[in-house]
Amino acid sequence: PAGIAGYFAIRLAPLLFADLPRPERWLAVGCAVAIGMTAAMGRATLGTTMNEWPGAALTMAALYVVVRALVRNPGAAIPAATLVGAGLLVGFANGSKLTDGVYAVGLAAAILWRGPIRRGYIVRAWREAIVFGVAVLAGTAAAAGPWMYALWTQFQNPIFPYGNIWIKSPWWGEYEAMGRPYGPHKLLEWLAFPFGLTAPKAFYVTEVDYLDARLTLLYGLALLAGIAAVVERLAGRRLEPSSTGNAEVWRVVALFFVVSFVIWTAQHSILRYLIPSFIVSGALIVALLRHVLRPGFAPTAIVIVAVALVASTKVQDWGRIEFGPQWFEVRMTTPDPDALVLLTSQEPMSYVAPFFPPDAKFLGINNSISDAKRKTLMEETIRRTIREHRGPIYSLAYPKGAGIDALLERGLLQITETCAPIATNQRTSPIEMCR
Repeated sequence: PAGIAGYFAIRLAPLLFADLPRPERWLAVGCAVAIGMTAAMGRATLGTTMNEWPGAALTMAALYVVVRALVRNPGAAIPAATLVGAGLLVGFANGSKLTDGVYAVGLAAAILWRGPIRRGYIVRAWREAIVFGVAVLAGTAAAAGPWMYALWTQFQNPIFPYGNIWIKSPWWGEYEAMGRPYGPHKLLEWLAFPFGLTAPKAFYVTEVDYLDARLTLLYGLALLAGIAAVVERLAGRRLEPSSTGNAEVWRVVALFFVVSFVIWTAQHSILRYLIPSFIVSGALIVALLRHVLRPGFAPTAIVIVAVALVASTKVQDWGRIEFGPQWFEVRMTTPDPDALVLLTSQEPMSYVAPFFPPDAKFLGINNSISDAKRKTLMEETIRRTIREHRGPIYSLAYPKGAGIDALLERGLLQITETCAPIATNQRTSPIEMCR
């Protein structure tokens, strides 16, 4: 998926810098792609089961087909086939992982507001946005429909547990689903937010440490360009910026980035969801450098900035292991038959489930879904399953001793003499298994 996203980034960049002389164009394209494809979050999530790159690939493909249509016919309406194709691509991304929905809104806004405003534009733009939006819904339904149906039949909520203050599934109750603990929450925090994204502490926008100055630099350049534009207007003059190509196309790319970023901040503020924005940031940084610098200085500055950004980026990860003969290596004492196994902590442990006997059953009793203090059908089902189980009951915990409160709240005590380690090749090792 990262390769597919990179392919469309490479196809997109020449369209954005098409009016530059050939040497400058390929320098701009190369630096834009290098900056965009080497961001910390993109590299850290390569090959992970968090699945950020498949949605990024689909989103970049959608943005490319829209930009290509505008380059082929500047100022004209976007063909319906292009709108449907782009909408389906973004819809597939959104249906595969709902956090990609911010890009559906961002691209819809870019299509709608790309301007310039002239006779007949507003009606045409709304028609285009509606066609695109309907295609997004169709793609979302195709990708997410089976899973949403499964959630509805099991939990009476097609996006369980989200939105339950309106849907009111008895399995969850009227509790907010985790909320947004990350990112800014006050106006001044919002205004300064991009300046804090270079090397924030863990759990500000992601669970791991990293170093990546792309978004901070982009925000600074945008502010500088905005201030320069205001000064020029107040002075009654207008400096000619370095040419950066089709203005309509750049408005689409800029609106796509800004609207998606604002909605992402309000909804998530989890940095690894921003991979398409990071890819696009490379072209925006190069374009802004060309805009704020004298033409003779711009190419050298662009190369220096690209090298500095790529070289300074530091990537952490979420638990990679050394390559081996198999993904999961588990060494454990085999539990008795007909076991009920309770996962008592939020650390990753379910990968050991396939190594238990086939008749074992599993319950997560202390995580972001289950909570013994809530009066929900979920908790009632957990308690009933524990109460009615006639076979042995085991707990799994990482680290050792975690989740005792979750057991006590359900009337259970560990037999500590039975506790034994489950050794694995993952970072969550050893896992403690107790009767």
